[in-house]
Amino acid sequence: MAALQPARVAYRLALDGRRRVPTFFQTKPVSSQALAFAAPGLRVFDPEDPTTALHQRYHDGTIQYTMDNMEWVERKGYSKDEHLTEEQKINVRGEARQRLSRFPRLLPQDIRHHGYGSKQPQRFSPSTSSDSDSLGDPGDNVFVISLGRRPEKLKRVLEHLQEKQLSAHVVTAVDGDAIKYQSDLEELGVRILPGYESGYSNHNMPFTTGEVGCFLSHYTIWHYMVEQGISSALILEDDFELQEDFQQRLGDYLSEAQGLDWNLMYVGRSPMENDVSRISEHVVEPGYTLWTVGYILRLEGAVALLDSAAEQHMVPLDDFFSVSMGRGKDGSYNERAEEWSHTLPPILRGLGTNPPLVMPYVGSMFLSDTAMLREGTRYVSSLPLKASLEGDALSMDPQSQSEEPEAEPADEVRDDGQGSWTPMPQAWREALDSIEALYARAAAAQARTGGAR
Repeated sequence: MAALQPARVAYRLALDGRRRVPTFFQTKPVSSQALAFAAPGLRVFDPEDPTTALHQRYHDGTIQYTMDNMEWVERKGYSKDEHLTEEQKINVRGEARQRLSRFPRLLPQDIRHHGYGSKQPQRFSPSTSSDSDSLGDPGDNVFVISLGRRPEKLKRVLEHLQEKQLSAHVVTAVDGDAIKYQSDLEELGVRILPGYESGYSNHNMPFTTGEVGCFLSHYTIWHYMVEQGISSALILEDDFELQEDFQQRLGDYLSEAQGLDWNLMYVGRSPMENDVSRISEHVVEPGYTLWTVGYILRLEGAVALLDSAAEQHMVPLDDFFSVSMGRGKDGSYNERAEEWSHTLPPILRGLGTNPPLVMPYVGSMFLSDTAMLREGTRYVSSLPLKASLEGDALSMDPQSQSEEPEAEPADEVRDDGQGSWTPMPQAWREALDSIEALYARAAAAQARTGGAR
């Protein structure tokens, strides 16, 4: 076991800056019946609980990944986007700055549909269309948030969607790297929760540009839902991994929650405190929860988030969700939750699947774009106050404030019939082409080596 220790330490250090250390590190005996529904407090895990078992597999896989990539992990996964040429990096950075200027809207160039599987409307529940809507079935409204400078992650997303035969809209993320000055936030009309400073003891660090980018990326989808009148949407981050029989199980779990008054359902989560109650075999009312890797948001929830001016009092998004559900007030995990609740109203009524249907893929945590794990991510408080050159200041796109909803982007059907999409920015396309060529060369080299043997 001694050989595991360096990997475990590196893993914990890395998690401290990204997803926080999972509480399955604290284990003590507890009956299955009492599991996760005890009095408020830090979650106590039982090996028989399906959520615990899934997180344990993720943990074990990450430990192994850490051991296999120790040299890289010890540098905390610093990524210089090395798969992109210098010209591509310049183009992607320019595109990211332009994307920032279009906040809070999703314009046609910011959203691309990839269709897989049946040409029929996508449904997860076996019910009729009207029944599906009442269940919160997202149907065709699956959104994946993707960064332009992460073509390798985008490639994996598209392959995973095709493998699972799941159609989705890939959304251009708001890139925190594009935020260069504190005045950019003023121009965008957003701000961090006053007094946030260094967060709380379990996430003791100032707000990062990556965390701003994450929050605003999700916000653009909420805004789009309200603009388009989308009744329910499944929102995924680009490090997601769908669990076995995802579509069928999601439909079944939504049916278990039929008739309940909820506006957000976690399909991927990392519970930090005991669940409040068990609703059904696979649905719980969660306690304080981390991760926004996958969740279903109903239109009423999106409206509430916009009406509450969520962008005016940002904290890390997973903390924002938990506090906005009224969780954590006893301070077991976040000692500032009670304080924050005076500003973040209890607008969300949350449920969660048990076990989660979505997890981050093993190793993705070392490609964090939200915490201080890579060059380019900075603390907002350390940014220059404003641009020193007039032409470098953020200038908002006039369409960003238009009150007229944009039409749905038209699909372009791929010749191979595997999917469809709307044109992505040229910088994205070139970056993705580079990654695909890199993989093709690696596969060819591997084939030649295998043949020689």
